[in-house]
Amino acid sequence: MHKKTRKMITTLKLFSITAAVFLFSCNSSNKSGSENIKFDSLAHGTYSSIEGKRQVVIRNEKEYQKLWDEVYKDLDQVPRIPDVDMNKYTVIAVFMGSKPSGGYDIKINKVSTNGDKILVQVNEISPGKNCMVTDALTRPYDFVRIPKTDNEVEFKTSSVTKECQ
Repeated sequence: MHKKTRKMITTLKLFSITAAVFLFSCNSSNKSGSENIKFDSLAHGTYSSIEGKRQVVIRNEKEYQKLWDEVYKDLDQVPRIPDVDMNKYTVIAVFMGSKPSGGYDIKINKVSTNGDKILVQVNEISPGKNCMVTDALTRPYDFVRIPKTDNEVEFKTSSVTKECQ
């Protein structure tokens, strides 16, 4: 073989090995095997009738209407329930429970799948000690919809303090 041919073969081998290592590392970088699931916000607020902390997965129209009615049962104005085709979507709702003042919030910030489980990441936000807040009792909540699933749903909640100056 010519020197030039050997050099080209060696270069191709090195390139192939490098490419294989790169591709393998990209595939194994997501060790959990999770995939993000697109979700849409349906309702979010700070005043509801739900007094306790709660995480709810809703898979049918009857459950959805029942929870919506419960959320707004003690309030003067009941907003129209967001339209959701329960044949295409599952609704997830989280409630922070009663809080002594304003400045609290709850937010579903990520939904993913890991094998047969749906993982819902929730942030519970509390006001920092320098924040000016209302003296009103609050009960934060968040509703989202995801593509229809019958899989088990697992919630992971993180506490976040929002600092103010």
